[in-house]
Amino acid sequence: MQQHVHAELIGGPEDGRSFIIPAPETDLPIGQFTFPAPRDGEAPYARYDRQDRRADGVWRYQYAGEQAIFR
Repeated sequence: MQQHVHAELIGGPEDGRSFIIPAPETDLPIGQFTFPAPRDGEAPYARYDRQDRRADGVWRYQYAGEQAIFR
């Protein structure tokens, strides 16, 4: 069974963005996100790492810098 959790991004270019993501049975959503630059093919990507969970159940992801993605 898979459930969904709310997530919020803190810092960096996606600061304040929030969305719903799937979480496996362990009740933990994925540990890291990468978002592409605003224009396709432009590097680097913004990386966000799972930080903690707020009292209201929203998972917070902290900006962890930029990362090159090789295709």
